[in-house]
Amino acid sequence: MAEQVGGPRDHLANERTQLAWLRTGAAVMVVGLAVARFADDGQINIASLFAGGILILTGAAGVCFGTLRYRRVARDLREGVGTSAAATAGPTVAAAVLLVAVTAAAVVVLLGT
Repeated sequence: MAEQVGGPRDHLANERTQLAWLRTGAAVMVVGLAVARFADDGQINIASLFAGGILILTGAAGVCFGTLRYRRVARDLREGVGTSAAATAGPTVAAAVLLVAVTAAAVVVLLGT
């Protein structure tokens, strides 16, 4: 017997996914704050501030994307519309953006010191 689309399990899975987006975004922002705090001899390091800013903005974008995704999926579940996992490229794009942001931050820190 197949479950209906929009059942309690679907809503709970959507909430778990939202929490994963929030947790990941928060972790990226914390790393950005740590990078921004790097200093040489007590002086402000512009490269570290810039690299940290890249990571903080990337984490914030992840939180925003996860929240928008959660709301869209919750609406679809309420309306009884099932979405195919193959139709959502968001996680793949998010992984690529995170990889580029971390690489850019590392390059900025390494070249700026």
